Amino acid sequence: MKNLILATLLLAATALSSCLHIIEEATFRNNGSGTYKLTFDMSELKGMIDMMKGMGEGAGMEEPSDSSSISDGGDFTPDKGENAGGMEDPMGGLGQQFKGISESLSSVDGISNVIEINDTSEFQYGYSFEFSNVQALNRALKIVGKERFESGKSEDTFKFTGKSFERLGAGDMSAQLKEAMGGGEDDADESQADMMKMFLADMSYKQIYHFPDRKVKKSSNKLGEVGDNGHTVTITLKPFNEDQQKQKASVATKVKLK
Repeated sequence: MKNLILATLLLAATALSSCLHIIEEATFRNNGSGTYKLTFDMSELKGMIDMMKGMGEGAGMEEPSDSSSISDGGDFTPDKGENAGGMEDPMGGLGQQFKGISESLSSVDGISNVIEINDTSEFQYGYSFEFSNVQALNRALKIVGKERFESGKSEDTFKFTGKSFERLGAGDMSAQLKEAMGGGEDDADESQADMMKMFLADMSYKQIYHFPDRKVKKSSNKLGEVGDNGHTVTITLKPFNEDQQKQKASVATKVKLK
């Protein structure tokens, strides 16, 4: 696996009962501006880690610091207390893989308020930003894809014209995870990949698209659910779920707005 982020995600999710949920959330206003956020959410681990801390305290182990804050530089990170230790960041520094995104996007026209998410107390990692138009959004995602996920593709991810919205197949994190697990050259690699797929069967890739100025008329994705009084479309993929694989579930969708 060449991609460090994907390799870390796969290792962590497999070792810790596949508590991985990827959430892509975007808001599109009528004038084309909006917000974008990509989160790797492993917060389901919190209960497990708290239990391990309790067991550690019972054995006389020192409890690490567990607080979070947003720094002035737009980086959402936990405070490093004197007792900070390995248990504080059980994901092996996953959040550090997104460090520098604010700098990478600082010169992109139409992109502002970039925040790097590295919440080691709630086990959430990723980034968010505001965009002035869909062209700026696509430019930013291409930069992140190239720098962080080793994606050499240059296709747009979104199209938006006010009454029509489209999420294309580019930048599909679930497809990249599958690719990272594939490509085994021998039976041992293939067997290991099959085992990882079994552990990751409940992993989800949720897409949430908000349209505060318009209502959803129709969504082409069969998994799409309309909520928020018609202003939101939610698509929940399970990339390693056999039923969804048979249905050839996809991140791509076309939404008609009114």
